[in-house]
Amino acid sequence: MRTVRRKVAPLNTTKKALLEKSCVAYSQEKNHWLDFFKAKKYQAKLKFYRQVRDEAIKNGYQSKYGLQARQWKLALQDAAETWDKYYQALFVEVREKIARHKMTDPERHYGFWLLKGYDQFSACMKGEALEPPFELDEPARGKIVGYIERTIRKMQGNPPRAQKSRSVKFDTDCYEVFEQKRTQYIKLMSLQKGKRVILPLLGNSKIQGNITLLIEGDVIEILVSQEMKSKKPFKNGPLEAVDFGYSEVMTDTEGLRYGKNLGSTLTKATDDQNKKMKKRHKLHSLEKKLRLPNQNKASRLRKYNLGKIKQQARMIRIKASISKEINTAIHELVRSKKPILLITEDLRSSFTYNKSKLLNRRLSSWVRGEIQDRISFKALAEGFRHEQVHPAYGSQTCPNCGFVDNRNRKGDEFRCLHCGHEGVADRVAALNYAKRYGDDEIRRHMPCCQVKTILLNRFLRRLETEQSVTVPGWTLDTVEEGHPPSLIETML
Repeated sequence: MRTVRRKVAPLNTTKKALLEKSCVAYSQEKNHWLDFFKAKKYQAKLKFYRQVRDEAIKNGYQSKYGLQARQWKLALQDAAETWDKYYQALFVEVREKIARHKMTDPERHYGFWLLKGYDQFSACMKGEALEPPFELDEPARGKIVGYIERTIRKMQGNPPRAQKSRSVKFDTDCYEVFEQKRTQYIKLMSLQKGKRVILPLLGNSKIQGNITLLIEGDVIEILVSQEMKSKKPFKNGPLEAVDFGYSEVMTDTEGLRYGKNLGSTLTKATDDQNKKMKKRHKLHSLEKKLRLPNQNKASRLRKYNLGKIKQQARMIRIKASISKEINTAIHELVRSKKPILLITEDLRSSFTYNKSKLLNRRLSSWVRGEIQDRISFKALAEGFRHEQVHPAYGSQTCPNCGFVDNRNRKGDEFRCLHCGHEGVADRVAALNYAKRYGDDEIRRHMPCCQVKTILLNRFLRRLETEQSVTVPGWTLDTVEEGHPPSLIETML
């Protein structure tokens, strides 16, 4: 599925006011059902929201916010799907915690099983240790249930909420599309029974299925979900791995770079944003000082100098330029390599950049989620598989001999201290990611220290079979005795 955004032609104030009222009523109704599904006894019904809907109809439920029956049912469904997405994202983080926690494999299996369905998850949050379809004693079940319950409570944060009243959903019975004088129109259900709001659309395309009306300032859009045309997967294509960077979007195993303008785009955007925000902070400070002695001047500052319309428009342009660079890079890779499998680093992993404050600010502007979403979308559109591997020490490990040390890499250059292998650090990382696919020892969610231990053990086992060592002062005896201390300490 893909979402097509259809812009609505400028409207008069009356029509826009009717649409804004519908958005407010819909968000209030959605919040009502979000609070409903928040209760523990209704968690198990998130996947069976139709049962809740049918029960509400049986009890004669009517929206107290003025929504007609078709739309409060859509608000109920929207609330259930919002909670489902919230929990599924939370489960991903909890599974990572379980994978790293010290427990036996059966206990870890039980923890994953508790997060597999809402029935067992709801019982877990009530403190009930359900019996799984595999063997595990009751004390161990109780321990895992307690651990997951505590972890969920620490990580769940604020519950989902419709903070802004800017959207409303319609199903096929809530709207009608027609064309007149080469202009496409859409009739939308309003809060008044039997009265619909007619909106002229820019452009012309097919509209069907559930749609969403979105209001952002003066811009009104209709979001339409469309089925994607399935393409035949690439036949006999290669298995390709890439490493993501800052100066470019990605580098493949041949050293080819894609999206070379990403670094300059990010640098310019973050530098400009930094300068503008410094000026805004000074104006904010001045406005705060003038609130009591000169309210008129403070009001003018808020109105003419501290508005958010231009700021938001600038951020939209920045995000669009970054997204364009990312999309172009992925498209170029797919078209040139035609892979049947694309291997990347796990983009959910946290990274610490020991760089300057300026560079850290630039790196923070890189939205990894955008890259993840676009690759996942392209994989579905083009028919290739996308797999992720653990990224730890990818650019510090020699792909030739397996020696891992942070001194192997200096900037963008890589030179192994053991075998002397040289190359570009990003290409080295891509080669290592290709090797880690299918590695049973290095799992995606394990701690980085465990990854380094595995890599060191493999290198030391390889040293046992080598008859000569190229690093000065390195022999198998000195490694086993813990000398030279500086190098061993660096490795460990």
